[in-house]
Amino acid sequence: MSRFAQRMPGSRGIVLSYLWVIVAVTLLTVVAAGATALTRPAEYRATAQVVVHADTSQNSAAIPDMGTEREVANSGIVAATAAKTLATDVTTATKGLSVTVPVDAKVLVFKYSAPTQVEALRGATAFTRAYVDYRNLRRSTRLAEVISPATVPDKPQQANLALVIGVGLVLGLMLGIGFVFVWDRVRGRLRGAADVERQTGLGVLAHVPAVREQQLPLTPANALPSPSREVFGYLVAHFSTLTTRGKGASVLVTSPSAGAGRTTVAARLAIAMAATGRDVVLIGGDLGLPDVHTLFGLPLIPGLTDVLADSAKQERAVQATAFVDLRVLPSGTPRTSGWFNAEDLELLIQGLSKRAFVVIDGPVAGSADAALLAGRTDHVLLVVDAQRGTRSAAAEAVAALSGVGGNLVGCVTTAPHPRKFLRLRRTTAVRVPPRPAEGLAPDADQVETEHVSK
Repeated sequence: MSRFAQRMPGSRGIVLSYLWVIVAVTLLTVVAAGATALTRPAEYRATAQVVVHADTSQNSAAIPDMGTEREVANSGIVAATAAKTLATDVTTATKGLSVTVPVDAKVLVFKYSAPTQVEALRGATAFTRAYVDYRNLRRSTRLAEVISPATVPDKPQQANLALVIGVGLVLGLMLGIGFVFVWDRVRGRLRGAADVERQTGLGVLAHVPAVREQQLPLTPANALPSPSREVFGYLVAHFSTLTTRGKGASVLVTSPSAGAGRTTVAARLAIAMAATGRDVVLIGGDLGLPDVHTLFGLPLIPGLTDVLADSAKQERAVQATAFVDLRVLPSGTPRTSGWFNAEDLELLIQGLSKRAFVVIDGPVAGSADAALLAGRTDHVLLVVDAQRGTRSAAAEAVAALSGVGGNLVGCVTTAPHPRKFLRLRRTTAVRVPPRPAEGLAPDADQVETEHVSK
């Protein structure tokens, strides 16, 4: 297991993610327990004690078995006699009865609860007499006798509210934690890097912390915040070991689902690699949701689609940035007819990666575009949202990419902030050429705006 997986315990992530649910369940349980205790009818409890002697009728001093004596006191024979005295049925008579045995004592303690003092006193007296009479029946010596006649307090027994609330608190916490673990399993959400490794079978190379604020466009001053600098430095070192000195390579950055922050990872990986002095080209390979050009304040057109369609030269489409040794090939003019010739794409990637390190910001892993790119790049890096991503999506992404020959080198886990992590959830304007009238070519100067979110 990687060092990043060891840093991110799944159980803690589950508890923190569903903390409000645990608190709500606990509060409801405490309130319910307290309300039950306060609304429970007051009861009087009468108490009587009976001592049990050894049976000496057989010239032996056998010690009485108090467990057996307690069962006799609760037996139907004794209950029937007591019920007759109370002028009620056996079920009603035994409802308020409890018989206990103090530790290391030959004493039975009869307790009887009832709504009134008189009923509690009569119940305790009836059961103690019924038991004593039964045990002494046809005996030359007395085996049982009352040592403390039934007594009842002046005030009814009150519920111990503090104890009830304490028990409710513990029970509520147990129910809440148990519920969120079951719910999390049903939902199938990923929980931490260790879970990502189990579901994908890939090592977690790094964990990218959330960035709450990011000023655009990216510049050398704001591109790599302190928490991310070490992470991307490690990724650069890892990819450097996979490439031959003096030669280039290509890596596709994709994710199981949208919103994992793959554009952020691709852009910062390119920036960090360029900082080492290598020539780097970042390609906007997500034609459906192009964002790379926005990060660097560059025009969307010309770009990848224009180069592949022979409507723009590669030298003009690959644009310089504020970062030394880093160039960007934006997505280009949006297309409605899908991808281009696979051989043209492969030749373009091979040509750029002869000496440069090519990073491709790709589409979602399960798409046809991702399959086309994965089979034509040297490496594939999977970006997984370790908190909101699902286990099934992660496993399916690995299967899809491996199925087309993608060389998966590992995962990068993220915990994107729902609004301000650099994954461009905000609306961005994309230049889309209007559909021309049948038989006419589109006017290069006429464009309309289409809004997309990512």
